[in-house]
Amino acid sequence: MNSLLEHLRNFFKMPDLEEYRTILCIQPHPDDADIGMGATVAKLSEKGAKVFYLTVTDGSAGSTNERLIGETLSKIRKEEQEKAAEILGVHDLIWLDFEDLGDYQLKELRSMIAEHIVVLKPDIVFTVDPFLPYEIHPDHIKCGFAVAQASSFYKLPKISKFRTDHILHAIGFFNTANPNNFYQIERKHLEKKFLALSHHKSQFDEKTLQTLYFYLEERAKVGEDKLAESFKILPPVMLHVFPEAQDF
Repeated sequence: MNSLLEHLRNFFKMPDLEEYRTILCIQPHPDDADIGMGATVAKLSEKGAKVFYLTVTDGSAGSTNERLIGETLSKIRKEEQEKAAEILGVHDLIWLDFEDLGDYQLKELRSMIAEHIVVLKPDIVFTVDPFLPYEIHPDHIKCGFAVAQASSFYKLPKISKFRTDHILHAIGFFNTANPNNFYQIERKHLEKKFLALSHHKSQFDEKTLQTLYFYLEERAKVGEDKLAESFKILPPVMLHVFPEAQDF
């Protein structure tokens, strides 16, 4: 098995993240990509990559305040994401506006994501890991699986009405329990991430924000004076009938 994995790693050799010039981050809600890979976004943007955020839901359900949920909260969260994205250097924000915690279908979402892949021509797409143990949020599960399926099937007429010769080189999962890539960041990129997160005021009070900072900084420590954000990065072809994908 080890020799097979080595052969697969050589055959499907993944380029360094900094070789990718167009990056599409697909998140279930405003703030998910900032939490999962905000420092990476800041660094790659700084190095000249064009980073797009595509947000699946309208963020309208993320509050216990009944007076706030719905259109009011959706508007607030979009404004928060706009401010955060500006700090991180995100090129553009795209909103699909599915209802947060709504009864939308994976099939419809998959097709819309596939069409954005064709139009934007990213070198890599990032999303939440739907295979994460104990993940129960339906928006995260549907988003992750829809992105994975769209990344594999975006050229099929059954999935997308647009034709393309574009090649999507990789899919990256953040908030993963099984990382295979640790992208080194600097303290300034982590600070930008924390500043971006501070704008999501509808989601985090000050105590929660400080706890989140602590958690994310500890998770980013990969050695003495070294920081990184971790991902599971795969060639899209390995998302179907490749048991080795788990250990790739």
